[in-house]
Amino acid sequence: MVRKLFILLAVLAIGINAHGQLGSRSEIGIMLGGSNYVGDINNAREVSNQTFKNQFETSFDFYNTSFMAGLIYRYNFSPRWVLKGSLIFTKLWGEDAHFDNSRNLSFSTWCNEASLVVEFNFLDYLTGSRMHRISPYMFAGLALFYMNPQTDIFNPYTHETETINLRDFATEGQGIGSNPSIYSQFQLAIPFGLGVKFSISDYICIGLEYGWRKTFTDYIDDISTIYADRNELASEYGNMSALASDRTNEIEQGVYHKVGAMRGNDQTKDWYNFFGITFTTKLPSSQKCETYNSVR
Repeated sequence: MVRKLFILLAVLAIGINAHGQLGSRSEIGIMLGGSNYVGDINNAREVSNQTFKNQFETSFDFYNTSFMAGLIYRYNFSPRWVLKGSLIFTKLWGEDAHFDNSRNLSFSTWCNEASLVVEFNFLDYLTGSRMHRISPYMFAGLALFYMNPQTDIFNPYTHETETINLRDFATEGQGIGSNPSIYSQFQLAIPFGLGVKFSISDYICIGLEYGWRKTFTDYIDDISTIYADRNELASEYGNMSALASDRTNEIEQGVYHKVGAMRGNDQTKDWYNFFGITFTTKLPSSQKCETYNSVR
């Protein structure tokens, strides 16, 4: 994946550098780090009385951190205001087993995100500047991401463990009767966060960044509302749908939840976050903008 990112980065650099002043204000680079998911799989659930606390109270042990990599493009309007576009690739996952939760659900999904944010530098900053070489910053914007929650489950009919796409089996009865329709794999999010950037040479900038993604879906983990009727699921979507919807019986033989019992907490949406280090290079240009460079 990293090799492909570098190839794409080189192509972008050649194209941008051909446009004079656009190149003088542009930076391209990569971001490497980790990602983390916060949702309905956490240790805030009280199984005994089927209630849920706020998922953020106890969800920061980062057991499910995954590697994250991405491409960055920055356009510096001024020493304070920056437009940044990013393509980020990572995996999000969680499992009840980590919290000894008898609900016994789990998921993993690739999360491919395209975002456009505005950065505000708290101090004047220019890559290559001798006077303005460091600044903390904050950012906010809009992102579109793709998700496809999957899980590994034992199929008693084939006697094999299979990886299934949970969305295909509508595990909470989506699309049956008056139930809501099946969720989309493409979702919007609001990225926001903080960082700090350092100019270490005439062209190179490194930075540290931590950012949250507030999403508008509760199905990154395929868990949101209540347990559906297992017979209806089997009739509409097949036996694997019924098996994937209620997995407590895998560790407590013969135990199934009542129809309508709480399976998740639809009062809070799922979140995810990225954190890591950025490496960007300022593109050289024969043209200069006096206003932009006057703060050097």
